[in-house]
Amino acid sequence: MRGQLWPVRPIFAFMENNCSIQGQSLTLRSGMTTILDNISFSFPLGTSLAITGSSGSGKTSLGRLIAGQLAPGSGTLVMPRNVNCAMVSQQNNFLSLSGRRSTYYGQRYENQGMDDSPTILAYLEKIAATTKPAAGNDDVAAVMETMHIAHLSDRKLLQLSNGESKRTQLAAALLQKPDVMVLDQPFVGLDVTSREKLSRLIAQQMQAGISFVIICSPTMIPEGVAQVLELHEGQQLQYCPAVDFQPQTGQSDSEMEPISPELFSGLVRHNEQFNQVVGMRNVQVTIGGKQILKDIDWQVKPGEQWALLGHNGAGKSTLLSLVTADNPQGYTNDLVLFDRQRGSGESIWDIKNRIGFVSPELHLYFLRGEGIFNTIPGLQSTPHSHYDALSCMDVIVSGFKNEIGFASQPTDLERDLAERWFPVLGLEHLQGHLFVQASLGEQRALLLARALVKSPALLILDEPCQGLDEQQTARFVNLLDQLCKHLRTTMIYVTHHRNEIPACVSRMLELEGGMVKFKGDFN
Repeated sequence: MRGQLWPVRPIFAFMENNCSIQGQSLTLRSGMTTILDNISFSFPLGTSLAITGSSGSGKTSLGRLIAGQLAPGSGTLVMPRNVNCAMVSQQNNFLSLSGRRSTYYGQRYENQGMDDSPTILAYLEKIAATTKPAAGNDDVAAVMETMHIAHLSDRKLLQLSNGESKRTQLAAALLQKPDVMVLDQPFVGLDVTSREKLSRLIAQQMQAGISFVIICSPTMIPEGVAQVLELHEGQQLQYCPAVDFQPQTGQSDSEMEPISPELFSGLVRHNEQFNQVVGMRNVQVTIGGKQILKDIDWQVKPGEQWALLGHNGAGKSTLLSLVTADNPQGYTNDLVLFDRQRGSGESIWDIKNRIGFVSPELHLYFLRGEGIFNTIPGLQSTPHSHYDALSCMDVIVSGFKNEIGFASQPTDLERDLAERWFPVLGLEHLQGHLFVQASLGEQRALLLARALVKSPALLILDEPCQGLDEQQTARFVNLLDQLCKHLRTTMIYVTHHRNEIPACVSRMLELEGGMVKFKGDFN
């Protein structure tokens, strides 16, 4: 309610002469769970704030409080009158905007029906029409120029790289002429060059007078931020000037205890024999008239562990879509998967049943969508009660039938095999718990178990540590090393961060501009 305090317990206050955004003893709860407890801060309009801390510490929830998307349970959020605040979520909702169904990941690679997918220009024009007052064509042209996407105006939303998607999201937010922009993990999923470019664009908008609230890791706080607020498990660890900030979380060098070899004895190992898991010769892929992959030659042998590297837009996701049988252009190429030429009578599910897959996008399906039955809603959507009831056991057993976001009734054998993964992962304490009650790192480990429970011939990990803090990343990578050592899992590991590549990886394929830049031993 603008212009007055809420009665009895003040939650929002709009101050006539106040020029600062202030949080006073803010508390947020969900059911019996405390998400934020006694958070206080104050920063003037025209300056910027970074919110950092461990995964699951409440950073996004605090950002949503400041953006007005959530109301605190207690405490007061003081805002200057008539301040316009826009929030840019970590994940875009371009798939649902395009009216596509999430039957499987390869829809973005289907040319059929792509004409119905909006272009950047059409999307921003639609956003402009909803602003008050409505923004004009000159405004749209200006934000596209500002975000360096004017040359992409006719590009379909589903064909954008991560960096292009981030800049398009920021352009949409700028059309709202905000005084404050809340950015949730804007640098996640970007390569070094794209992060630097985005940092410069944000710095330019800071200089133009926009206040930013940037949710990010301690190592990615951009220049120009005045204050830093660090959280841990919903508690405020520190609030200080950026020049004085020294992170108090994620600095432990403690290692994960080695997994007992006895635990692996109860796991079913992959027993199919192949000469070639992946074989590509002179592979070409063109989407929307643009060549994405050119002259790709690549072979993955059983028991090999590969790193797949390359800048945003280099073609990594398209290459993976061929391996996972999601891209129909696999039929028109010289492509061998599990010793069978693509298009020789095998079904998509014959291939998928031999692959275990983990990605941040898959994680989002489990948390925010209705799996294969619905499009992915935006992060502002409320999770469905069906997903609130999804247990950790459900998540693991869903891997047997490649179910996404739900699990059919498992057999006794499947349940027994799934139960064996809890001690392997050190997650015995979660065996009777709901998936939403696990931390982000624990959820990612459960998805790894989901990928491995059927003993796949190939494990594909696409940015598996995205969104995890340093400690969670170290544990996850250590776990992969041990699993590959004991199970001899054939693996493709995709990342922008070489320092997180597991020690078991001995081969590397690097793409640049859709072509092979390097192929050979990984040192």
